[in-house]
Amino acid sequence: MYSFARKPIWLAGHALAGSLLVIFVVAGYWQLSRHNEVRDRNAAVAERQDMQAVEVDRFFEAVTDTERIDQLEYRSVTLPVERFDWHDSVLIRNRSFNGLAGCHLAVPAAVTSAGSAEPRGVLIVAGWLHQAACEQEPDGLGRDLRPELDSERQIGGRIRRSQERGLLGPSDPAQGRLDSLARTDVTRIDQQTTLDLVPVYVELTSTATLGATSETATLRLLPPPELDAGPHLGYTFQWFSFAAVAIVGYTLVLRHQARKGESEQIADD
Repeated sequence: MYSFARKPIWLAGHALAGSLLVIFVVAGYWQLSRHNEVRDRNAAVAERQDMQAVEVDRFFEAVTDTERIDQLEYRSVTLPVERFDWHDSVLIRNRSFNGLAGCHLAVPAAVTSAGSAEPRGVLIVAGWLHQAACEQEPDGLGRDLRPELDSERQIGGRIRRSQERGLLGPSDPAQGRLDSLARTDVTRIDQQTTLDLVPVYVELTSTATLGATSETATLRLLPPPELDAGPHLGYTFQWFSFAAVAIVGYTLVLRHQARKGESEQIADD
């Protein structure tokens, strides 16, 4: 009854159907893993946002250990700033805020601590700027905004891991001095600063700097991370549905072809 299924053209069809089924299942499990990652990340963010701010000395101790950095990400920290190095500021391009295009202003800062005689370097993402301001040189923006931000001697912020390029996405030149980057890559920025930056950055959250303005720019503090679960669970059901449709559909095709062949054989008899 199903002898036709051993013909070359049908064997090719089996291989194609099987390949699609594997792709659908793998894609479904990948989306499920992404959903679990987002869920775990949201739980960690929610827990750490409510924790007490990290002391500056503990902050500098922790950033030397990769595992401890993972535990500190999204925690708040208070840093005593000696100075901002505006001449080494960098713009992080293609960053949106409330649906508007713009960039982030990242400024290296010299931070003092009781455990070190010399100040330590920390990259501070001071906030978001509208795209019109992002067309300017970052050093010029720094001069405009400097009176507002330099008045801060104790800044509060959110600890974040340095960003790295994945398999896809824009890349920045590995050498030379850059005024803007595609991501907040502390290691790359450290190459062109006079300060020795720790391997994390801090998003400014101090309310005193909210709405810092100059004649040409308005600096907006970055909002806390969204705790949205995202579309991954829906995509999981979608891919598994495709797999179920493929199994049922191909089974029905085989069954229909078998019955058709059986009917033709009866007619010939």
